[in-house]
Amino acid sequence: MTRQNGNRRTVTWSTEAIQAREQAREAERRRLARELHDELGHALFGLKMHIAWLQHRVLALPSAESADIRERLPAMLDLVERSVRTVNEIVTDLRPPALDQLGLIAALEWQAESFARRSGLRCRFLGTGDVDELDAGRATAVFRMFQEMLTNVERHARASRVNVVVRRLNDRLSLRVRDNGRGVHPGKVAAPDSFGLLGMRERALLLGGDLTIRSAPRRGTTVVATIPLANRRFKSRAVKDGNGR
Repeated sequence: MTRQNGNRRTVTWSTEAIQAREQAREAERRRLARELHDELGHALFGLKMHIAWLQHRVLALPSAESADIRERLPAMLDLVERSVRTVNEIVTDLRPPALDQLGLIAALEWQAESFARRSGLRCRFLGTGDVDELDAGRATAVFRMFQEMLTNVERHARASRVNVVVRRLNDRLSLRVRDNGRGVHPGKVAAPDSFGLLGMRERALLLGGDLTIRSAPRRGTTVVATIPLANRRFKSRAVKDGNGR
C-alpha cells in the first residue's frame, strides 16, 4: 500500500510539473506576443509613417536632386511592410486571436487553413459540436497539441492530404488527424519519443485524456486525441498504440 501511495504521488507530481511547465510556456508566449505587438509593431508602423512623409517631401524637390532617393524609398517602404506582416504572423502564432475571440473549433479550423497555405498540402477540416465547457487553459493545450500533430505530418509523413475531424463525444472532445503519407511500423509508433510524439503525449497526459496512433508502412498515420471537456483527476493510461497497448 505504501509503495502504491508513493507511485501515486510520483505520478501526481509528474503531472503537476508538466502542467507548471506548460503554463510557464503559455505565459512566455503571451508576454512575447504582447511585447512584439506593442514595441516592435508600433516602431515599424512609426517607421512606415516617416517613410511615407519623406516620400511626400521628396516630391517637392527637383527631380535631378531627388532621383536616387525616389528610387530607394519604395524599396524601403516595401521592406517595412514585409517586416510588419512577419511580426503579425509571429504574434498570431504565439497567441492566435481566434482562440480567444472565436473559440477552440474556429481556432483549429484557422490553424488547419494556415497549415495548408504554408505546406501546400490539401487539408480538409470538419468540426462539429459545442465544446464551450473547455476552460481557456485546456482549450489552449488542445490547440498546441493540434499544432504538434500538423507539424509532425509536415516533417515526417511525406503526405499530400490531411483530414481533420473535431467533434464532441458525450463529455469528451475527439480530435483526429489522418494523413495519406508513408506511415511507420507499429513498433516504432509505440516508442514514446518517436516521430514527435513526446509533446503530444505529455499534453494528453496533462489533460487526463488518451492519445492513439495507428500507422503502417505506406498506409498513412492517424492520430486521435480524446480529451475530457471538464478537468478531472489524472489517469495513468495516456498514450496507446494502434494495438491498444
